[in-house]
This record gives sequence, C-alpha cells and structure tokens, in this order.
Amino acid sequence: MVDIDVYWVKARVITDAQNLESFIKSYYNLFLIEKKDFSPKLIISIKKYWYFEKVPVKNQAQEYITVGDDIKINYTENEYSFRDREIFWTVKFDKTWIVYVEWYLKPRKIHHLVNLILQGIVRLDKYYNRFIIKSLIHDPIFMLLEECLWINILHATAVSNWKRTLIFTGLWWSGKSTLAAAFFTKKWYTILADNYCLVQGDMLYPFPELPRITNQTSRLLDIKEWRKADWIKTYLENDISNIQKKYKIDKVFICGYSKSFLIKEIENENQIFEILLWINHYTKEFPEYLNLALLPLLGKYQTGWKRQQNLTKFIHENRFFILENSKDLDLNLTTIENV
Repeated sequence: MVDIDVYWVKARVITDAQNLESFIKSYYNLFLIEKKDFSPKLIISIKKYWYFEKVPVKNQAQEYITVGDDIKINYTENEYSFRDREIFWTVKFDKTWIVYVEWYLKPRKIHHLVNLILQGIVRLDKYYNRFIIKSLIHDPIFMLLEECLWINILHATAVSNWKRTLIFTGLWWSGKSTLAAAFFTKKWYTILADNYCLVQGDMLYPFPELPRITNQTSRLLDIKEWRKADWIKTYLENDISNIQKKYKIDKVFICGYSKSFLIKEIENENQIFEILLWINHYTKEFPEYLNLALLPLLGKYQTGWKRQQNLTKFIHENRFFILENSKDLDLNLTTIENV
C-alpha cells in the first residue's frame, strides 16, 4: 500500500505486487505520505497478472474474444466498467464522492513476446510497471487535479534555475527533452517536468519524472549513458532534493526543428489555444482520451469544460514563443534565456 499526495489530491494505491509497490514509491518519492490520519479521496487497487495466468472474470469466454473496447455503465450505482485486450477496470464513487478505481493488467501473449524482444527479460517488469503508473495511476490523479484544483496538464518539459522557469512544449521529437537536457547539463537548471507539465495560470507545479533522453541527445551533449530506460533512451540523474512546490512561469516555447534558429513571440491567444490543444490531441496520453473520459456520463466530473477554462487562463497569463532549434545549442540556450 502506498499513500501519496499530489498537490492535494490524496490517493492510496493498493497492490499485492511488491516490485510494483517499490517502483511506485521510488517514482512518487516527492509525494509520499506516512501520516496515520491520511484520508484518501482516490483509492486505486491494482492487480498484475502474467500473460499465461487465468484472470478471474465472470465470463471467461469474453477474455479471449474481446478485440475492442467493452464498456458497461450503471447510472444508478455511479459505476462503470471498461475492458480492452489487456486491461480491465471498474470506476465508481460513493455518496461522499470518494473515487474507487479497480484495475488489473494482463498482457496478451503476442504483446508480451514483442515486449520481451524489445525490452529483454531484465527490463520487462520495469516496462510493465512504467505502463501501469502511466495508464492506471497518473490518469485518475490528473483527472482529479483538473476537476478539483483547476490544474491543466500539458505534454511538455520544464526547467528552472529559481530565477527563470521555462516550459518547452511540442510534438514527439520536437526537441523538448534535448533542450531540457541542454539547460540541465550546460546551464545547471533543474528539470521540473519531463513529459507531463502541471500548470495553473502563471504557476507551474513540478511533476519530476526521472528524465529520459535519446542516445542521439546523449551524443550531442556528450553525456555518458548512465542507467538505460529502454532501447533508445537513457536516464538523467536529475537532483530534485531542493525542489519547490510551485514556480512562477517565465516563458513558454512551442518547439520544432529547423536548419536555422528562429524564435518569435506569438500573441494570438486563439492560435496558441489551438496549437496546445492539438499537441495534446496528437499525443493522446491524457485522461480525456482514455477510459476516465467516461466519468462525465455519470454526472459528477465535468473535466472537458474546466480543461478549456484552465487552458484559456494559462494562455492569457503567460508569454509564448515559436522556437525552431538549430544544431548550435550554446547559441540556442543563450538566446532563449535572454529573449
């Protein structure tokens, strides 16, 4: 059992898998709680099966014939269940609006074999644990952050030196992590967010996953390949021991690659809104695109409207720049700092 408090979203994660519990504790180290009077508002129960284990479901035949999503909603009991080919979950809330999420993960044999080939036997369990955290723990927490605290979730990286806090957003392979790693290694910035950036108006709330960079970025920045994250990325040893709870945002950069360096302020708020919404749409790693998007059907969580309000406020209170990176990183970093 792990108790965590992610910016006032109190969650309890229950699992029998000791290696998963240890992984969760290391991942959420910044948010761990050990108070005896801890009263969670979100209870997540996770069961992890190996691919050849039998899963105790009512209709065993369904386990083998399900090829798409199977959704059942009980409006009276404020509950719904959702099944795809590898995950089954039930989401419900009681009269006090405590949210209960029960999951199990069972990889299909073909997926298991593909992951085994890509990850290798040593890293396979860590691969599944990362998948569980990303899909089964992040999303309920993010959903409650949006609903209860009006915190918006962006696909972005963020760095800070306590004088400046910079956000880099964009699609995959747009240079976000490369810029963050460059500020980390060359300018001694701390990486506050690597994939999920939590913002509220002009404030950023750190969500410091252990940053990962591609081998190409490692070579570009002359970084030794420390702990391997997967077959194309390497962990950075990012010290978060002195991290603060929130930071005033200095600037937000929408990233892309080009042969020549370009940085230009963009002031059209409607255009910025469309770009940021499009980036989240494309990455599809957020609650609005996954099973938890069904909660509004039960009448309690209206996150879609709040998400738009949060994003509008975030855009209105910050400065945004189009940033096209070049290979001259030293020039890029100096220009970005002084723009």
